[in-house]
Amino acid sequence: LFGKAGQVLRFTAQFKDPKPEDQDRLFVVSYCLYDDAVSIHEPPQRNLGIVTGRYLEKGIHMNQMTGQLFQVADLVPGQVFKVYNREFEILDCDEYTRKHLEEGGNKRHFNLPAVLEKLRESMRQQYPMARDVFRKFDTDHDGVLSKDEFMKVLSKYSFQVTEEEALLLMRYFDKNQDGQVGYNEFCDALLDEDYTQQMLKSKAPLVEEVDPQYAQRAQQRAEEREEVDRVRVAMRSISQAVYMQSRMPSRLNKEFSHMTHQPSVTCEEICAAFASVGQAFDVEDVRRAALHVLPDVDLDAVPYVDFVKAMVTSFHDLPGKR
Repeated sequence: LFGKAGQVLRFTAQFKDPKPEDQDRLFVVSYCLYDDAVSIHEPPQRNLGIVTGRYLEKGIHMNQMTGQLFQVADLVPGQVFKVYNREFEILDCDEYTRKHLEEGGNKRHFNLPAVLEKLRESMRQQYPMARDVFRKFDTDHDGVLSKDEFMKVLSKYSFQVTEEEALLLMRYFDKNQDGQVGYNEFCDALLDEDYTQQMLKSKAPLVEEVDPQYAQRAQQRAEEREEVDRVRVAMRSISQAVYMQSRMPSRLNKEFSHMTHQPSVTCEEICAAFASVGQAFDVEDVRRAALHVLPDVDLDAVPYVDFVKAMVTSFHDLPGKR
């Protein structure tokens, strides 16, 4: 899906710091531009005394020197790479590979239309219903796919893409360009339109140019989703602590009355009151919970009676753990 099918770069290599018996061993490293697959073959040599042949099966492998999947730049003559705990040094390459490198071929070419079509086909084969695909990857069940969830979709179907490349695809799915992919947008991009719809409209073209503003919107949406998750966790833990013990509300109010003669307290004082009754919470979680149940509250003057009541009543309103 990256580059053109059938293009294979070939390099010669040897062990880095070989043992005496391995000094004469040579290997051919093949790199497939179509899918970034790597294989290593040891051609036969006379009087070597070693059974030669396939050394590394063709597949997607990690270069242990970089901790990432192999790229063309890892195989330039003079480079050292490591696979399955053996280090190899690249010695040379064939004429086709040398020409490819001289023309700047060590940059990975992203074929967006091919990836999109392959993604559609893979999803259709595994999940006949688009709804099932969406539900599988919408892990928090809020009806949209964030940037991180969309990248998990690509990873699931073995597309090794950068974040920038993933955003190009995501922008195609995201019709209203708000930085997240809704269910209807997902279905529109994934499924073929029937002939009546095709007569009325056509799908938007694929745009292969990077849009920094869209990347910023997607990141903002992802951060908002993370904050929503933090609020949900904070509300669940604090309201459960207050609700599950019948005497907890009165104990908390008693602690607050000992702290101040005012009807309000700070978030730090709320944390201290919880700590005095054996419950420890982070002050940021207390702030999140206070703003959730009392949206317009001053965090330096939280009416503690209202706060405790709201935590009790909100316990059953919260969704279960997702």
